[in-house]
Amino acid sequence: MNNLGRNFWVSNFLIILIIIALVFVIKALFNPILSKQQQQYGLDKRLAVLNDITSEADLKHKIEINNFSYIKVTNDRLSAPLTYIEQKEAQLFRKILPISPSTQHSISTNQVIEYSVKNLEYSTLYQHIILLIVAALVITTLFCNLLYLTLFRKNEQLLIEETLDDSDVKSIFTIAAKAIKQKIRNLKSDVSDKEMRINKLSNQANRDSLTELNNRHAFRSELTELLSSDNNQDHAILSVIRIFELSTVNASRGFQQGDHYLLNVAKIIKQVALNYANTQVFRISGSDFAVIAHNMTTTDAHKFSDELKFKFDQYQATHNLESVAFNGMTRVSAKQLPEHVLARADIALAKAQIAGPNAWALEEHSEFQLGEQHWRAVINEVIEKRSFTFLQQPVQAIHRNMKGYQEIYTRFLGENDNIIPASTIFSMAQRIDMIVKLEQLIIERTIANYRQKSDFNTHWGINVSYACIQNSAFLIWLERLLLKESDIAGSLVFEVHEKPLDNHLTASKRFFDMLKRAGSRSAICRFGKGICSFRLFKELKPDYIKIDSSLIVDIEHDSTNQQFIRMIIDVAHRMECQVVAEGIERLEQKHILEHMYIDGIQGFLIARPTPL
Repeated sequence: MNNLGRNFWVSNFLIILIIIALVFVIKALFNPILSKQQQQYGLDKRLAVLNDITSEADLKHKIEINNFSYIKVTNDRLSAPLTYIEQKEAQLFRKILPISPSTQHSISTNQVIEYSVKNLEYSTLYQHIILLIVAALVITTLFCNLLYLTLFRKNEQLLIEETLDDSDVKSIFTIAAKAIKQKIRNLKSDVSDKEMRINKLSNQANRDSLTELNNRHAFRSELTELLSSDNNQDHAILSVIRIFELSTVNASRGFQQGDHYLLNVAKIIKQVALNYANTQVFRISGSDFAVIAHNMTTTDAHKFSDELKFKFDQYQATHNLESVAFNGMTRVSAKQLPEHVLARADIALAKAQIAGPNAWALEEHSEFQLGEQHWRAVINEVIEKRSFTFLQQPVQAIHRNMKGYQEIYTRFLGENDNIIPASTIFSMAQRIDMIVKLEQLIIERTIANYRQKSDFNTHWGINVSYACIQNSAFLIWLERLLLKESDIAGSLVFEVHEKPLDNHLTASKRFFDMLKRAGSRSAICRFGKGICSFRLFKELKPDYIKIDSSLIVDIEHDSTNQQFIRMIIDVAHRMECQVVAEGIERLEQKHILEHMYIDGIQGFLIARPTPL
């Protein structure tokens, strides 16, 4: 309904309200007159001097009952009040604001008469006045409405003619005609906007209802479109981000907190992604997110992942979680198969898991594009055929009280003796629950090689994953092995990354205590990057700590890192722990660390890894 039609009906409704109000106002003005007339009527009829009325017949005999609409008599001779009510239906006008009954007390007796008089003359006058006013208003309203409708239709016709006429308009409706033309243009614009909204609504099928991100269907479409592009120059970075704590949060804090956790992670990913052009974020499963960054360079991919990890670390510390999410990335280009791309992303994700809380990894090796079944077969073959060799890199002692050792690395061989990246093997072994079996074999082979190739005066360092440290069966097996090989146990140094130690402190302490009982040494490598690094001194009491290479890389120009490393060395020496610096590549780094009384150094400046 347009505004003119609405105004028409509103005005008519107001007329009706005015009529009703007038009826009540006039009746209110008449009521004092009617009440006074009723009281006077009782005096004129001398109701106060009537003898006691004893019956209805006596009432009709003594009083002209037709002039009353209501009579109620009470006296000592009546057992109950005698009441008379006019049987005929009262008039409508009499029901509007009715006046109260009057009362007359007998002069000589206890008789009381309550009564209401019809007052036909005044009632009729009131009725005529009301009917006259109402009739006048109704006739006036009908006339005005008729005139209004006639003028409205005439004006409407003139406006239509003016609107359809493209010539110069000179009539009094020029402004209205122009306004209508503008309305038509606005209407066309509104139609266009509505079409756009409809298109947006059609995209709701590709939206995740909880996070409002694009869903798995949209991700598949985007990835397929990218891979099927005819332009071989099209490329992107695919990032798969997996939340591993979701089931724990749901179980311990409830599904509502789980949803809140998901929303916060989604918000973090979106915030970081906004800093990079042509980047899309998807939620591809209950605990998995994906990011496709078109034309992103490897450098930007590293920067993106570092920013994401920083945000995740903050969220983890704030909400007391063991981790927030891991990030596996791979490069995507046209003409690749989707399953190969996703398999590489899974491999990267597995690498990130083994690197510590909220870690990330980038997988670019296209020759390893098969899934878990392939990797299970590959790792089984590695174990059965013992298809791996060892490399060694020395940890050189600087301080005379430290005894250097050789850190042992594992090199895995595939078909035709092709080298398989060790990080990939360890990551996938952990993913398919074969890491314990694999590391048990590596430790056994390392001890066997030590017995064959060592003069028992050197020490060897063996890396152990935190997945094995948490495995009680592995700890029992390793302790029995070291006790069995007691002549070699004292020459072994077991190295563990710092990050997972702090997150699994109880299991870590059990592992370090076991090594002390067995006579072996322990080392924490990549030390100094965690928030609670110094707490590990007190809790674990390692024999060595190996300062992370990221603290060494620019030490010549970074006075803050120099001060931090100096503090690490001082605290470690107080705890009778020896300090090794990793990643030494320049002579200047070595000289600075020597002046800080470092105990040992390791890196390409000393020696590169060589076959054992």
